[in-house]
Amino acid sequence: MIIHQLFPQPVYTCKLERALTEKELWTINKYKKKTYKNEGNITSHDTYVLENKRFENLKKDLNKRVIDYFDKIICSSNSIIPYITQSWINYTEDDQFHHRHSHTNSYVSGVFYINADKKIDSIKFYKALQDERIKLNVAQYNLFNSPGWTFPVETGDIVLFPSTLVHGVMKRKRPTTRISLSFNVFVKGTLGDRRELAELIIQ
Repeated sequence: MIIHQLFPQPVYTCKLERALTEKELWTINKYKKKTYKNEGNITSHDTYVLENKRFENLKKDLNKRVIDYFDKIICSSNSIIPYITQSWINYTEDDQFHHRHSHTNSYVSGVFYINADKKIDSIKFYKALQDERIKLNVAQYNLFNSPGWTFPVETGDIVLFPSTLVHGVMKRKRPTTRISLSFNVFVKGTLGDRRELAELIIQ
């Protein structure tokens, strides 16, 4: 007997492999002074934080991972260049959470964890198209019957995933601040095929 896993959703995880500089950490703390209340936590007013010159090297590091994601997972024959569009910082305090959501107008989304503890911090992904009309009790969860899947995260982790994948953060129970930098990715170049009448050129 063989069970085939059809059409899995990719969740790419890796490490930054360096500590943030004092200049980068100072900028992150400064952004916390200018935030707005999101659904469950707070978010920086600046939604293009990676355009800040102090994050120039961080943006390059994250972009390398984005390119690796496209090389290993997307494997497109089109001449495209992925690039980071919007980017913002989330601050999640004790008894706060981040609501279930996905990202529109984006192809791939990512999260870089600036301050997180894998004993208490995680990101949870939810299965799409769940039909609740028939629901059986589950004796043992697996990749096929789970309505969601949780990944513990810690400082320095990078997570990349399709922007359509619904995700969220469970309520936090720790008197420390979880800090994460989220970003969206789109592509420039030629998409599709001219002969199939599906070509799209984005410059």
